[in-house]
Amino acid sequence: MICHLYLPSDYDEGEKYYPTIYVNGEIPIEGIMTKLVNTGARTDFILLSVKPRSWNDDFTPWAAPAFRRGEEAPMGKADDYLKCLAKEIKPYMDAHYRTKPEPEQTALFGYSLGGLTAVYAGYKTDVFGAAASLSGSLWYDGFCEFMEREKPLRTDLRVYLSLGKKESRSKNPRMQRIAECTEKAIEILSSDGRNSNKVFFEWNEGGHFHDIEARFAKAIMWWI
Repeated sequence: MICHLYLPSDYDEGEKYYPTIYVNGEIPIEGIMTKLVNTGARTDFILLSVKPRSWNDDFTPWAAPAFRRGEEAPMGKADDYLKCLAKEIKPYMDAHYRTKPEPEQTALFGYSLGGLTAVYAGYKTDVFGAAASLSGSLWYDGFCEFMEREKPLRTDLRVYLSLGKKESRSKNPRMQRIAECTEKAIEILSSDGRNSNKVFFEWNEGGHFHDIEARFAKAIMWWI
């Protein structure tokens, strides 16, 4: 895995400790920070993006058919990825950087399949107090059924979900279900009395890849 680290501008000027955002996958950090600065939002956090060995394998909870003809089927190795993130990468960050290690000061973000894994993480580890799923692939085979059977490990887990208004226009029949499955996920999470007041949903303009920087900036402002 390859990690990219963002430290706040005043990190070297004192002994302050910071909340930390982990991100599943590479993201346009510079563009996101520009969006935050331009809106006057806070940027006093540490961010670590983690590029997986295989996007389709590491960001899927179990094996499923290939997404498109000619592609290899996803192997479903998210459990292994999350174990590395929670048991190796986060402890290293907490030991070597001035993070606030408590779950309520630690979030996991992701886009597309990375967003799917951000939600899935809430059922597999309790080290993250918040999950942000941006255009998350909650249409993934069997995932809503999984959410109906299981409960997040943390009773105080905060969840942010967002979608583009045109995402359901995908030509892929499975991906066309993204809005339907996201709405189902909101219903499931909200019906759990433990977390009902901690679920937030936001619509964005455009399709799946529209203005990713702004979507991340919105999610960060929601959490920070």
